[in-house]
Amino acid sequence: MLAAAYRLGYVPTHLHGRTQHKTLGARLSEDIISHRDNSLFFRTKPGRFFLREFLTDDTIPEDHRQPIATRRRMRELLRGPALAVDVSDLALIAEVGRPIEPEIVFGLLRSNRYRYDNPKAKRPSSVFLWSFVSVRRDREVLSYRLGRYRDDRDAFMARRSVGFSTLVHLEQRTLFNDDFGIVDSGVQAAKVDLDVPEIRTPASVNRLAAHLRYFMWVSHGEGQNELLAIISFECPHWFHPERRRLALNDLTWLDLRTPVNNVDDFDPWSRYVLLTTDRNLSAG
Repeated sequence: MLAAAYRLGYVPTHLHGRTQHKTLGARLSEDIISHRDNSLFFRTKPGRFFLREFLTDDTIPEDHRQPIATRRRMRELLRGPALAVDVSDLALIAEVGRPIEPEIVFGLLRSNRYRYDNPKAKRPSSVFLWSFVSVRRDREVLSYRLGRYRDDRDAFMARRSVGFSTLVHLEQRTLFNDDFGIVDSGVQAAKVDLDVPEIRTPASVNRLAAHLRYFMWVSHGEGQNELLAIISFECPHWFHPERRRLALNDLTWLDLRTPVNNVDDFDPWSRYVLLTTDRNLSAG
């Protein structure tokens, strides 16, 4: 980059030193760290940078378009009051472990049968709504092994998962969504966990194809209930999470056309999703 700038006369004469390439690299790195997805640049390897606007250009070799993580973004699982329904209201419209059509749940929510409650209070009457996002690529789903990502639940630790989950908070409901922010919050959580880079142009590329498939009421007994919003979105064709250095263990793609033999290796929520998927594929 600096050699081209010298040839084009962009660099002032007083900056023609032996270490200017290091200074330029440091400035670009600072810009990426400070502005993240709003930076014009991203880094493909130490000392190598690329323009973000060409991230999805298939005419450029893929090795040049694979960003490496700088400082991984982190998200909090619990951030104050979250969307919940009363267990008695949920029992009128749903059964534990069976898929629920989205409009049935939205009918409950839109009739004001919901509240924003404190998840840490752990009231047995409150069933919190979780967005559970599966990242898809054709007939495959992204899978990884869990660390301490899920609210200190022993049943989830070291298990394999097929989703990225988050509670739905009040600030995620806006004038631009009519689903209480359920899909947007889930997609944002998945993008943060996978460090999916934003690009500046064209704007349409950033609109990932997210789809709310169904809800699922899961219960662990002793007043432990959750209402999962099962969401899928297609992984952008230019993004390959399994090739990146992420704080996720054993990242791999699973072929949904092949039944999972070791379902007990998956966390409880993923088991519900996988078994439901198997039934749907068999029926189709």
